[in-house]
Order: sequence, then structure tokens, then C-alpha cells
Amino acid sequence: MDTPGDASPAGNGNAFPWRRTDPRQARVGRRLRWSMVVGLLIVSALPFVVIGGGAWLVFRNLAIQETRTLYRNVSRAHAAAVDAYLSEQLRTVELIARTHSLGELGNARTLRQVFETISEVQGNSFVDLGVISQSGRHLAYVGPYDLMGREYGEEDWFRTVMSDGVAVSDVFMGFRQSPHSIIAVRQSSAEGYWILRATLDNRSLYALVRSLAVGRSGDVFIVNRDGVYQTPPRSGDVLTQSGVTPSASQEVREERVETPSGAVRQVSTWLSDGQWLLVVRQPESEILAPVARAVGNGALIALFALLLIFIATLFVTSRLIRQIDTANRERDLMYADLLRSAKLASLGEMATGLAHEINNPLAVMSAEHTNLADELAALDLPKPAHAALDRSVQRLRRQVARCGDVTGKMLQFGRDSGTTLAATEVGPVFTEVGGLLERRAQAAGAVIEVDVEPELPRAWLDANELEQVLLNLVNNSLDAVTEGGSVHLSATQEAGEILLRVTDDGSGIPPENLDRIFQPFFTTKPVGQGTGLGLAVVYGIVGGWGTSIDIQSEPGAGTTVTIRVPVASEPPIASGGGGEGAPGIFGVESPQEVGVR
Repeated sequence: MDTPGDASPAGNGNAFPWRRTDPRQARVGRRLRWSMVVGLLIVSALPFVVIGGGAWLVFRNLAIQETRTLYRNVSRAHAAAVDAYLSEQLRTVELIARTHSLGELGNARTLRQVFETISEVQGNSFVDLGVISQSGRHLAYVGPYDLMGREYGEEDWFRTVMSDGVAVSDVFMGFRQSPHSIIAVRQSSAEGYWILRATLDNRSLYALVRSLAVGRSGDVFIVNRDGVYQTPPRSGDVLTQSGVTPSASQEVREERVETPSGAVRQVSTWLSDGQWLLVVRQPESEILAPVARAVGNGALIALFALLLIFIATLFVTSRLIRQIDTANRERDLMYADLLRSAKLASLGEMATGLAHEINNPLAVMSAEHTNLADELAALDLPKPAHAALDRSVQRLRRQVARCGDVTGKMLQFGRDSGTTLAATEVGPVFTEVGGLLERRAQAAGAVIEVDVEPELPRAWLDANELEQVLLNLVNNSLDAVTEGGSVHLSATQEAGEILLRVTDDGSGIPPENLDRIFQPFFTTKPVGQGTGLGLAVVYGIVGGWGTSIDIQSEPGAGTTVTIRVPVASEPPIASGGGGEGAPGIFGVESPQEVGVR
């Protein structure tokens, strides 16, 4: 059965062309799969991105607006508290000046008693007290510094208090070389003007300013009209330049300021009648931190959702692509089968017509051959001449017979055989075929072995067609085996089916011929030794049974052909008949229906 012309296909799992995967289609499938995955992910992620971006913008603006509103109100309240503190200290100094005369306060003992009384009542509000003449000379002093006899006539605060009657100074170094701020009030006496001066305790003022909570890294401080720190900031020192440019407007001012450490939101309001500016700052990143955390948590949830979508998309698209690939393969199979069926139909019609046309002259040639033989027998010729003519007549007879055999196979290939399935005993057919071909096997130096399982049930098939199938397969095998080879015919039962096998140890089928073995008229045998119709006929018959044929072959190792037929416990669904539409070789629409593997 390994003769290429009539041999079996597909050894070692090799597939026929209609079952191969097209690399181009595989690439297209992969591109389609990933295009669908990416497209679905983009479509799925777009709402998350839009919603997340919108939420970030909305809540960002809302957080900033709420912070601005909060700090606007808080800064007003805090400025009022600082103003109240300064006003209280100023009223205290005014009260002392109005309830005591220059003579009383000019006495160091009395001045100390007053200072101690104020410290007991108000706490450490003042660092020291001093009485200064209208010329600017210190007349009396109580406090930790040595300031007696100092002249203040050239100081800014002195000129302010002499002109306005009251002065609250900016923070300055002064004679004590330490940052401080003073409150001074002017009073008149018989000797002229005199001034009561008190130094504010900076610690109380600083604590009051810093009491406003502005987050983990916010800042609150006071600057003067020149932008110089009057209270220490979070980072910096008093009396250094703050970088703040005070506005002339007395309204609360809100702005976004770029600093070396990043953008900050700043609210500023004037206090002490426009002398000092209270500044409240908080980094924008800290304001937006809750929003960022909320958006970040939402992003994690969105990423988890996208991961689930990605997994589901991969699963769905993979399944869809497999279905598309299957549909494409089925479409290609149908198209290939249609082409093959059309070719086979054309070949069948051509073969039938050609066989009929050849049979007519063959019939005449056969009749003339008979006449020639009769006339030759009646002639009285010398023996050598008679023998030569007799050899010619016999050669003519053999060639006519050979042509008749070829046209018979062509007619058999091209016509509907009218299959009639019936419950058939397989064993006798196997034994008969083995006996018919035994002499040919002996001539080839081969052995035919028949092995039929005992008590094998009947099979649904046509006995005559089974004999024809086996004859074709065994003839192919005998052509393939060498002297000493063997051909094994077996019939066994397996899973409700009967397996019919023809196995040989011949030369096998070359891989390049595997895809063409069922094509009519394909053969690699020498001219005159094969028509290439054997396996095409087998293919048509097996297709008419509605069953499958499996051919495994390996070059140099032999070939095994397996045909599966149903057990005759009940009629098979697909059954042939002799009437119209009975499946013959041209009634099989697809190789898959025959089950060729």
C-alpha cells in the first residue's frame, strides 16, 4: 500500500492541506486578538480616566476654595485677636500713665512696684518699664537691661509718640541689641511732656501668633510694611526679609505664591491700624493631600477593575478569536471542498466519457482480434511465421484487455455505485480477499496474513464494496513490499465500532506525496503499472459509508490504513442506497465527512 500512486496518506500525524493552519491567518488572528484587547481596555479605561480627572479637578478646586474661605475667616479672627492683645497692652500702659504722675513714676521704687503689680495681674506681658523725658533721656527704668541715662531722641518710635501721643513700634534691635517691640504713651505735666515706655514680651506675642493651626507644614507670621519679619516664621529669623510684598489695600488678600519649596496658598490681613500684616501660609500640596489620597485610592480601585477587565477581555477575546479561527477554517474547508468536488466531478465526467469513447473502438478491436485468431488458425503457414503471428495476436489481446481494465476503473470511478448498507459479516470478506491475492503475493515473495477477531459482530457496510476496498489496498501494499515482506489484514471491535486495518512493512509514502494521494490519476508508478485511481475509488466508497479512514505512514517503515465502521446493532444515521442521491465518490462533500486523518 506504499506505492505512491495508490498509497495511503499521512504518516506520523501529517495533516492534509485543508487541515493545516495558515501562518498568515495565525498572524492576523493574533493582531485581531490584541487589537480587540487594547481597544476594549481603552474603552474601559476611558471612563475611569475621565471620571478620575474630573474628580481631581472638581475636588482640587473645591479644596482650595474651602481652604481660602477658611483661612480668610480665620485670618480675620486671628488678626482681631492680635489687635486685641496689642490694644490691651496699650490700654494698660495708658492706664498707668494716667493714674500716676511723673513724680511718682520717676521714682524707681514706685515704678518697680507698679511693674510688679502688672506682672502679677497680667503675667509676663512686659519685659520692662521706663520713664523718658521729652528730650528723650531715660529718667527711670525697671527691667533686666542697663538703660538708665540712654538718649532716645533720634529713635523713630520716639518721634512718633511725641507727634501722635501713642506709638507701637516695629521690632528693632535698639540699645539692648535684641529684637523687641515697645509701646509708648505721651503725658503732660507742669514740667512738660513725659513718656511711659513698656517693652512687650515677645514670647507672649509669638505664642499668640503661632496659636493659629495651619496644618502640619503651614506657617503664620507678622511682617511690617517693608516685608520684614516681626515674628519668627517656621523657617527664618525675625528682622530678616520675608519676600512678602504688602498690598496697599486694607482688604484681606488671597494669592498663590511660588516659593523655593513649592507653591503655597497665602492669605494676608492688616492689623494694628495697618502697621503690621498678618500672613497665613499653607503648602498647596498639603491642602490637596486629602484629595490626592482619595483620588489615589480611587485609582487603585480603578486599576483593580481594569485588571479584572483585562483578564475577562483576554478570556472573551481568546474564545471569540478561536471561534473566528474555527469559522475561517470551516470556510476555507468548504471552499477547498467545493473546488475539489468540482474538480472531481469534472474528472469523473471526463473519465466516464473518455471510457465510453475508448470502449467502442476497443470492442471493435476485440472482435477483430477474434477474427484474426480464427483466420490465423485456418491458414496453412510455416511454423516460424505462424508462431510470430500468434505472438502478435496474443500481445494485441493483452493490450486490449489492459485497455479494457483501465476503462473499467475509469467508469467505476466516475459513476454512482448505488451503495446499499447492510449488516455484513466482515470475516468471510477478509478471508476471500486473502485467498484471491495469495498467488500474487507469492509471486512477489510476500505473505498475506488475515486476523479477524473471534465472534466479531456484523458491520454496516456493503460487502461488494468492502471487497473492492480491500483489493485496492492490498494491491497497493503488495506493490510497496519487497521480497520477504508481509501484508496484514485485521478486523477488531473497539468502542462500538469495528476497525478494519491493512498494514504492510513496505517502503512507506514520501512526505511530499502525502497531500496528493487521494487525487485521481496521481501516481508515481512507472508508465503502464498504475492508473492512480485506486485510492480515489477507496475514498469514494468509504465516504459513501459515512465513515472515516485513517492512514499512518513512515518512509521505510510501512503503512497502516484503518477504516472505522459502526457495529450493526442499529442502522447508522448516514446510510447509502441505490436510489437517487446515494453517496458515491462525487457525493462526498468534504474530506472531513469521510474522516480522513
